[in-house]
Amino acid sequence: MSESLEFQGLPSDVHHCTSHREGEWITWRCPHCEGYERRLNWKTGEMRVNRGNSLAQHTGASTQAQNMEALQRVMSFN
Repeated sequence: MSESLEFQGLPSDVHHCTSHREGEWITWRCPHCEGYERRLNWKTGEMRVNRGNSLAQHTGASTQAQNMEALQRVMSFN
């Protein structure tokens, strides 16, 4: 069973970000806003946000299945 979150009824200026995992970082990027990136280090809790030129609000989730897939890809490189 895959987990999924769906947001309905949000204002039109809210963009849904996609996520993936790069090592210790979970990264969200906006498919609409060039340069928007939010990164969370899952080990330290450090959060970094680069808004680019975007004024939009952003939302996004990182599912367990997405993170497991990314972890398996990283592990295959070692």
